[in-house]
Amino acid sequence: MARYLAPAKINLHLAVTDILEHGYHALDTSFVYVDAYDVLDMTLAEQLDVACSEEALSGKSNLVYQVLEAFADKFAVQQGLRVYIDKHLPAQAGLGGGSSDAATALMVANRLWHVGCSKDELIDFAKTFGADIPCFLFQQASLARGIGEKLMPYPHPVPREYVVLAWPGVGVSTAEAFAYFDENEFHALTDEKAGAKVRARSDAGDVRLGYNDLEKSAMALCPPLKDLLSLMRQQAIRAWMSGSGSACVALCRCQEDAQKLVDVLQQKALVSWVHIGHLLPRHPLEDNIGA
Repeated sequence: MARYLAPAKINLHLAVTDILEHGYHALDTSFVYVDAYDVLDMTLAEQLDVACSEEALSGKSNLVYQVLEAFADKFAVQQGLRVYIDKHLPAQAGLGGGSSDAATALMVANRLWHVGCSKDELIDFAKTFGADIPCFLFQQASLARGIGEKLMPYPHPVPREYVVLAWPGVGVSTAEAFAYFDENEFHALTDEKAGAKVRARSDAGDVRLGYNDLEKSAMALCPPLKDLLSLMRQQAIRAWMSGSGSACVALCRCQEDAQKLVDVLQQKALVSWVHIGHLLPRHPLEDNIGA
């Protein structure tokens, strides 16, 4: 079996710009990868089989299985794949672990099955399976619009400081975070009479690094976030929540500062998972698409 990396992602900012039909939200957000990974072992097989180091995530309920099954059906692939997912990224953390696994599996299947879809074709196929999958298939840091599927290269330098990812051990449901935001925050930010959007687009220069419209909602749903984020902001250059939570991100000047932050978070029992590393402007499987 060959091994393939599925990186975490974080949002450098997240603004909700409109509420669309069917409960979807228009977003202005940005994505960048982090050197924290799930690892997928993949090889050709007679049938499709997906197993995971977390047994509850094995089988047909796994997003990887669902995406690969649909991909094989769409392109009449007669071969299978054996996939084993070694999970390291926490769920419901805003790090995109399941979506990253699916994107990596799809890029590799596209090549092993000789389907030969382009990057844009893979994004168009995968977007119905989850709003985060396209940002991994895009293969580089990106700005995203629409529901997250309209991607363009991130136009600013990606921060080069050491990064600390910290997860409190309690997840936040994306659906619940948006529902809480709709009920408690959206109307406070929008002038309905003027038809205004919630917040200006990032290319207007109005959205700063780390801004997140969902932060208050996630804190209401996950109280441990407040203490975690407060301490990270005291200790780091900048700290913020990623996505709909509950993972938080801190930028530190050096590895020593990052380790000191992690030590304090662990001493105060504010985290159950942490990672010290760097942001990655490009996906580790860049250029892996194709036959």
